[in-house]
Amino acid sequence: MQVVGGSRADEPAVAAPGELGPARLPPLSQPFADAVSAAAERHRLDPKLLHALVTVESAYHPRAVSQAGAAGLTQLMPTTARELGVRDRFDPAANLLAGADYLARQLVRFGDLRLALAAYNAGPGRVAQLGRIPEIAETKAYVRSVVECYLALSAGRGVRSSRECPAPEALP
Repeated sequence: MQVVGGSRADEPAVAAPGELGPARLPPLSQPFADAVSAAAERHRLDPKLLHALVTVESAYHPRAVSQAGAAGLTQLMPTTARELGVRDRFDPAANLLAGADYLARQLVRFGDLRLALAAYNAGPGRVAQLGRIPEIAETKAYVRSVVECYLALSAGRGVRSSRECPAPEALP
């Protein structure tokens, strides 16, 4: 066991008021961490962004299926999965790799996180045609939820569903 700054290396080190030393966020502790990290690294995404997407899309349920027929952790539609070479949308590793690939493609295409997320949800053609987030309540809520989850994860909060992502109410 390595000791750093008076604490175990596997524990978050948070400096108390008046103490010197670095404050560090706790390590990310989310389901499918290794597979998400591998998929994110392969497509040069921030793993927290891919975790946020999975949190909103499936709440980490690899067998999730939407009413529209999207399936798996990143909720791949059958056509999208075929185009990305996925044979089994319920295979977590394959689903995560394809979802990361698809998200990275939208980020490259649109150059904006919100537009990329809108394209992931509503389709890139619709976003490209409009040049903005479509006036679709589901898509607007989706973009907001993924961004909120990304911010929560970036602040060191562990989340498993999109209900856990919005910031707590500001203190008086």
